[in-house]
Amino acid sequence: MKYRFYHFIFSIIFFSSIGSNYACTIFITNDGKQVWVGNNEDELPSLTYRLWYYPAFKKAHGYMLWTELYADEKLNRIGYKNPQGGMNESGLFMDYTAIDEIPAIRDPRKKDREEEVVTDLLKQCKTVNEALKYLSRFNLIRLSGAQLFIADASGDYATVHGSYVIRRKTTNFALTNYSIKDGYHENCWRRDAAMQSITELKPYGLNDITNILQKTSQKEPGNLISNYSMATNLGKKTIHLYYKNDFSSPAVITLASELKKGKHHQDMQRYFPMGLKEPLLKKYQEGGITAVISTYKDLRLNFPGKYNFKNNEVLNLAEQAIARGNTADAIQLLECLSNYDPRRTDIHTWLGVAYRRDGRISESDTCFRSVLQSDPENYIATLFGKQKDQIVTFKMNDFEGAEELSLIGDFSNWKPIPMVKENGRWTCHLYIAPGAYNYKFLVNKEYLADQINLMYTGSGPKIYSKLYVW
Repeated sequence: MKYRFYHFIFSIIFFSSIGSNYACTIFITNDGKQVWVGNNEDELPSLTYRLWYYPAFKKAHGYMLWTELYADEKLNRIGYKNPQGGMNESGLFMDYTAIDEIPAIRDPRKKDREEEVVTDLLKQCKTVNEALKYLSRFNLIRLSGAQLFIADASGDYATVHGSYVIRRKTTNFALTNYSIKDGYHENCWRRDAAMQSITELKPYGLNDITNILQKTSQKEPGNLISNYSMATNLGKKTIHLYYKNDFSSPAVITLASELKKGKHHQDMQRYFPMGLKEPLLKKYQEGGITAVISTYKDLRLNFPGKYNFKNNEVLNLAEQAIARGNTADAIQLLECLSNYDPRRTDIHTWLGVAYRRDGRISESDTCFRSVLQSDPENYIATLFGKQKDQIVTFKMNDFEGAEELSLIGDFSNWKPIPMVKENGRWTCHLYIAPGAYNYKFLVNKEYLADQINLMYTGSGPKIYSKLYVW
């Protein structure tokens, strides 16, 4: 009875949350030789996940699932019954995108299906056709606030809802968070960016898929971020897994190898080196920036494989220190990072910002000049390092799939200032008086913080990016 109770509660959590709070981008490419699926799972930054593996048993195919982790381990024990997605040993792949609620159709000749369907499909089916034949027996009454994307190793795919099924119409395809019934389209910068990237019929490789995942990912400081991303080769049944928007350190999962280990599960974060943000923040609270730098050096020296030194977590701590007015601390941390990675332009860019905030104009100019010589289109160096006569230039390649983009901030009394595309980059040149400002972007009528400038203030819906005009 207790097990059934937790299963019931878990089902309510899963089906209610997938339709309201979360987002996702899924796309498929097929060049006739390789079939790839890319997917970003966009949720609250605090969420974590688990991967489950089940070898073939009797007539059931071997398969894997990915699920959300909960604080209550009793829910985690049955988490496999409510997966976010999965893949089996035949290359049958599934994932969800949340949409606004649409009532499911109930056919009195069919049995109502209350339970989640992914696990049964992976166990019993090899192809999209087989999966749709299985689903045709049921009224998918719970599948009302989401679309289920199903693809197989041949390149076939379908989008399933409780009230419709949409079959493959084009070789390459993308799906996000609105219903595509009857060919409906709305401006979604993530889907449009993916579709623009996969319209060409050409050979697609891992780098292409990863690039699209990066283009369509949601990043800090937004309310939702791409907590994990997958580049999946359906023919090889191999997943290149990226965690928390870090595309520098993938984990490569080969389903056949995992299934040979027998039935098991592993929390997703254990596939990756440990993050540095939490231990360094703790040290900062205990002993200030001196303790942070000492700990960072010690970890690099003694635990080079245990912690992730390739991503931007520590750099982001320095950016936030600037935003909070702790400029001297930011400079010490950035100079420490520069000693280890002297060629990283992003470190020198933020040193330019920090030096300028500290009044060290000559050193700031040297940093910005060096960055712009090697990368003339560098967004941050342009934004903060090219402010002649207080003309500030916003020039970036983020949100490239957006139909329209406007800049809003307290420098404009929060009135939208349209941006235009120049050579593929959203651009705006604006006179702004010297001072400190908050701003956002209006992306297809959606308010989003700057995903490249990670100096920000606030939280939740009240996150604003920081701008300094010298």
